[in-house]
Amino acid sequence: MNKSGFLYGAMILSVVNFIVRSIGFIYKIILSKLIGPEGIGLFQMVFPVLMFFVTFTTAGIPIAVSKLVAKRNSINDHHGVKKIFRTAVFITAVMALILSICVLIFGEYISYNVLENKDVYPSIILLAPAIFFISMASVMRGYFYGLKKINPAGIAQILEQITRISFVLIIISYFYPVKSEWGAFIAVCGITVGEVFGLLWLIIKYKMINRKNSVSNGRGITTNEILSQMSYISIPMIISKTINVVLQVITAIIIPQRLIIAGFTQSEAVATFGRVTGMTLPIIFLPFIVTSALVINIIPSLSEKLELKRYELIRRNISHCLRITMFISIPLTLFYVFFSDTIGMFFYSDKIVGNYIGIMGYATIFLSLQHTLSGILHGLGKQVTTTINYVIGMTLQLITTYFLVSRPAFGINGFFIGFLSATTLICILNFLALNRFINIKIKFNNYILKPLAASFMAIIVSMVINNYLINQGFKDYITFISTFATGGIIYLLVLFTIKGIPTNLIKKIISK
Repeated sequence: MNKSGFLYGAMILSVVNFIVRSIGFIYKIILSKLIGPEGIGLFQMVFPVLMFFVTFTTAGIPIAVSKLVAKRNSINDHHGVKKIFRTAVFITAVMALILSICVLIFGEYISYNVLENKDVYPSIILLAPAIFFISMASVMRGYFYGLKKINPAGIAQILEQITRISFVLIIISYFYPVKSEWGAFIAVCGITVGEVFGLLWLIIKYKMINRKNSVSNGRGITTNEILSQMSYISIPMIISKTINVVLQVITAIIIPQRLIIAGFTQSEAVATFGRVTGMTLPIIFLPFIVTSALVINIIPSLSEKLELKRYELIRRNISHCLRITMFISIPLTLFYVFFSDTIGMFFYSDKIVGNYIGIMGYATIFLSLQHTLSGILHGLGKQVTTTINYVIGMTLQLITTYFLVSRPAFGINGFFIGFLSATTLICILNFLALNRFINIKIKFNNYILKPLAASFMAIIVSMVINNYLINQGFKDYITFISTFATGGIIYLLVLFTIKGIPTNLIKKIISK
């Protein structure tokens, strides 16, 4: 296994994701305490709008660049690699400028007529520069991932996160206390600041890498071929992501509005929305630290292997992806369910968030598998299939949310029902689609039973440790860290004992 291997790249990117998400997670906790649930709610109303506009430049083009660069690089067509990248940069820059202008023109309409909240208008206008810088940084990361150069993109993410957080916390602390709407405005401003620094780093690394002239092999690739292949890969993904973001925007609109119909005040409705999307979901998405790394690496890897017709290696990489996803998601699912109140109180001092974690925690395993399976299907060129599956699942979620949230008997639980149902359905549909294309054998004992047994053992030991430390009067942070650290160690030890971890694979990764 060489340094550019799929699992090596996934491991490095997992470490980067862990650092980035850990910093971001701590940031969201501090931010929620500085601007409150209502401020977080306003920010979460603006964020889907940003995601909607950047979807057209970040959903498909960077992945298309990653796949096409990987293909041309596998046959040493270095001239083609540069041509693909430059074409993508030009298209992305033009699209990003048009989208930024659209935000400036329609910002007032979006604030007053779509979101129906005048407090978000300054934040909406501030999205314009963020759209351009996010788009350019995204396409550059796709280029580096295609070359399997994980470090430049990883460092850029860390730099972006650190500068964004530092800026926001310094400004808010200086003007503290700030109103909810201005807290959300500063948080949006931080996005642009962070992306600028991350993009500058990527540009520097690109110039350093391309100082040397490489000799190209092969017949090369024409601009028309690049545009054709890029469109084939990116358009279905853009459609899928656009639908995703549109549904997020609709969710951001209808949840507060339907909660008001159920009897909530506007402030209570926005605060509830903030608790769900800005405080609970970041915890539920923690497995994405690993699955995101797997997805980013599996797409160019599978694309390259398909080009070389190495089908057995494709099966092996897919199996590794699914197994690692199960190793991570199964224990986290159980910890979210059994320790939901502990997690909510420790991070947010909010028992309501703890209740939400306990409910949404059941979706963790399906959410993680859905993410991984989607990435695998994209790598195999099945973008249309994943789009259809996603539309089916999210339509179910939207319908359920709309009709149940407004009923006082359900309230926000109506959203949870839709979320759990949609996540499970999409996961099943993606798995069936993958199995139709390439037969993947799931070994029940190794993939599910052994991680499940180790997880229950870890839960039992963690509960004993947690109760003992509480009774002994230890401080909350000592109790929390000791409980979960012990649980993690027990989980790994049991897995090793019952041979639930392929030791030969671990040795190969560690040897690098």
